[in-house]
Amino acid sequence: MYNFFQLTNNEWLKLAKKKSFFIAFLIMVLMPLGIAVVIKNFLDGTELGYVEFMQSVVDFNGGGSIYVFLCMIYTASIVSSEYQFGTIKLLLIRAHSRSKILASKYAALVLFVVALMAFSLVVSFLISGLFFGFQSEGSMIDVWKTVGYTLIYTFIYSTIIFMLSVLTKSTGATIGITFCLVFIEGLVTMLLARYEFAKYLLFFNMNLRMYEGGGMPIIEGMTLGFSITVIIVHLIAILGLSFYVFNKRDVS
Repeated sequence: MYNFFQLTNNEWLKLAKKKSFFIAFLIMVLMPLGIAVVIKNFLDGTELGYVEFMQSVVDFNGGGSIYVFLCMIYTASIVSSEYQFGTIKLLLIRAHSRSKILASKYAALVLFVVALMAFSLVVSFLISGLFFGFQSEGSMIDVWKTVGYTLIYTFIYSTIIFMLSVLTKSTGATIGITFCLVFIEGLVTMLLARYEFAKYLLFFNMNLRMYEGGGMPIIEGMTLGFSITVIIVHLIAILGLSFYVFNKRDVS
């Protein structure tokens, strides 16, 4: 277990040493700052508490879409960059199994996603207080719900990108395929919503917000428990394929 934590720490340090690493955190400062400036100066009379502001920053249907895309971009290079720069061979000659190496990369990815979200929450809270004060009619429970929905959505796409990074060995191809998936997600959902089998597809279960407040699901028969099960099964399959390919691939 210690070796795994050490490997994960090494992967985290690899990310942190890249100049681009801090760009993601800088963007998550500039984005809420820009939103606050626009609201304060151009939307007179807008009453916005810190809860509503924080939700607007982290909601994947709002400002949080930038957070999701940042996580996607960083995920795309976590494995493929090792192939492109030839450092994958150096990793595999160590006294660690391929599965443990790949698992440490995924663990570092999870840390990055969570760390960037935590940073975004702190920054949005401080900026909201600076521009609008620390009062709100909303509840922090609403913020945590929004965080949960965004994290689930982000982890799903990050896991898909992680698999694509292993399969394609190309950062550019991984990002390109992922952006195509994001853009066709709504179209696929609209076209296939009439078919019963579609409820077993990942796209139809990614947005758990549809169940909030007793909301109706996209397809009759879907429930919160059903969607969570579908997500878990798909993630296991996606990670399983990633590990299988990574273990079998010849890197000589």
